[in-house]
Amino acid sequence: MAGGKDLVHFSQGAPGSRAKLWARVCQYLRTDEQKCQCLNQDTSQLGTVQPSDFFAEAPVIEIPPIGGMGPGTGDPLG
Repeated sequence: MAGGKDLVHFSQGAPGSRAKLWARVCQYLRTDEQKCQCLNQDTSQLGTVQPSDFFAEAPVIEIPPIGGMGPGTGDPLG
């Protein structure tokens, strides 16, 4: 990558930066065992995380009630 930055290859999609790897994976690691497996242990090499580095929010999907079930139908499951 430009400026000598590391290039990270993801299993899906285009290659990215260490910052993108952190935004999509490393920030969610909680245990010491998980964290020691992340190549982003040196935060000085992380770079600047951009808003486009994060995954986009999933769209809201409206699912209508099935067969009269749901709120306002008198159904105990609703």
